[in-house]
Amino acid sequence: MENLSIRTANLDDIDDIRSIGLMTWPATYLSFTSPDFVMDNLNTWWSRGSVSTSITDDTTFIAFQDGKAVGTLTLGLFEGEPVIWKIYVLPEAHGRGIGSALMDAALAAIGPAQDVRIEFVKGNSAAQKFYERRGFMFDFEEDMAEGFTTVWLRRPANSMIPAT
Repeated sequence: MENLSIRTANLDDIDDIRSIGLMTWPATYLSFTSPDFVMDNLNTWWSRGSVSTSITDDTTFIAFQDGKAVGTLTLGLFEGEPVIWKIYVLPEAHGRGIGSALMDAALAAIGPAQDVRIEFVKGNSAAQKFYERRGFMFDFEEDMAEGFTTVWLRRPANSMIPAT
């Protein structure tokens, strides 16, 4: 993880964060969802307005390696509990520990005394394995309007499983 830095994002980071989303979503989701699902979510969750809101209303982290934005994570609340809404690393930067470093930053910001939730679209086995290795366990599933299923996981407070 040479030359990796992670910091809280600000409004000057909107274009870098959007770029990460626009490059990661098709690579992540096209193999198990549909092109319409990907496009709808790119237009919704990765718009300038949505990214701006995530920076101002939630806590968004951005990771840089050698000065290039390579990953992002957004931490917010769901039903009064901390939730990691987004964690994405550019496909060409996978396997370098960037996702783990982002997760560590989020868990440090939350602190050990609270449960943490995370969700993913059913079928994203790489995300599921990544989260489970970090102590997240099945919580519940819910059907999405688009015909897919969201899987919710929870990492218990004071978890003894390391984040990385």
